[in-house]
Amino acid sequence: MPPLEYLVQQVGAFGTSALVIAAVLVFIALVAFVIFRRKKKPAATPTPEPEKAREDLTPTPVQTSPAEVLTLRIALRGTQESLWGRVRSLLQTESPSIDELEEVLYTSDLGPQTVERLMEQIRPHSRDGIDHVRGLLRQEFHRIFDEAHVNEPVEGDPLAHLQVSSRPSVWMIVGVNGAGKTTTIGKISALLAQKGKKVLVAAGDTFRAAAQSQLKVWTERAQVEIFDPLGISDPSAVAYDAVAKAKAKDYDVVLIDTAGRLHTQSHLMDELKKVKRVLAKVIPESPHEVLIVLDANSGQNALHQAREFDQALGLTGLILTKMDGTAKGGVAIGISQELKRPIRLVGVGEKIVDLRAFSSRDFIDSILDLSSP
Repeated sequence: MPPLEYLVQQVGAFGTSALVIAAVLVFIALVAFVIFRRKKKPAATPTPEPEKAREDLTPTPVQTSPAEVLTLRIALRGTQESLWGRVRSLLQTESPSIDELEEVLYTSDLGPQTVERLMEQIRPHSRDGIDHVRGLLRQEFHRIFDEAHVNEPVEGDPLAHLQVSSRPSVWMIVGVNGAGKTTTIGKISALLAQKGKKVLVAAGDTFRAAAQSQLKVWTERAQVEIFDPLGISDPSAVAYDAVAKAKAKDYDVVLIDTAGRLHTQSHLMDELKKVKRVLAKVIPESPHEVLIVLDANSGQNALHQAREFDQALGLTGLILTKMDGTAKGGVAIGISQELKRPIRLVGVGEKIVDLRAFSSRDFIDSILDLSSP
């Protein structure tokens, strides 16, 4: 066969084979595509979750209203039933026992000092009727809060009794993990911003990255500035630089966040003392406020925490969080009786308006059920 004819024949055979192979590959691809489409269910269009209510984050005008007083009374219903409800039930029996009455008070998170004080007043009158005993309790509760220098709120200004006269005023916020410290700082910063204050929040919790992230969210939504320098792990250094910046840049208030710690961790408590000393090097009279955030659900443990922090730092005020849904609100009375430190703010819910100035009058009326909800 001539070479040219043989070459043409081979090219034709190769072309035919290539077409067959290409056809097979196309067929396989089509089959695979069909199988894949059948197995793969179309992804459902994700339904956007409703955005979490952001009243607790976004600054809104804070006004004292009857609805808010009602919320406080409802929030303290568990405490009311635990304290006065049990006292009332006991006094309604035919022959109430003074020992049983004392036991009820001891188990109401009032603390031993408070119970002893109350029993001195109640013991001679335990059989004089419910109204008389309630009047005695009301009278002693008011005296306890007065001795702790608790001021009644100024309408429309939950922060009226906190130090803002210096410029900048430095507030050091302390407490154990889980008490709601970082959230409370965010809410306070929003309230200060509403008052037109220039606020700087120092991210002094350098041990827990989540705390810094959470604080950044709050400061962004409260429209205040956060001081969170990179590469600085010493809380004292963060506090020092933050106050120095606030002093130079004419800020009104500096909020110093601190790492949560147990009151029994002496080495960490010493670290807080160091932070306080360092602040005084920038502004001698600072910190102007040392506020502890306490979880009301902790009951008597909150009292122990406050006692230890006070001995270490000299607290200027207390903030009780999570008062809603707890039966242990009686600890507010015990802390005031023992420490003689004022409760400044109380949290009764998640919204920003639910962090408000503590009113001893409303608190007492709520737990003694002196008016209808």
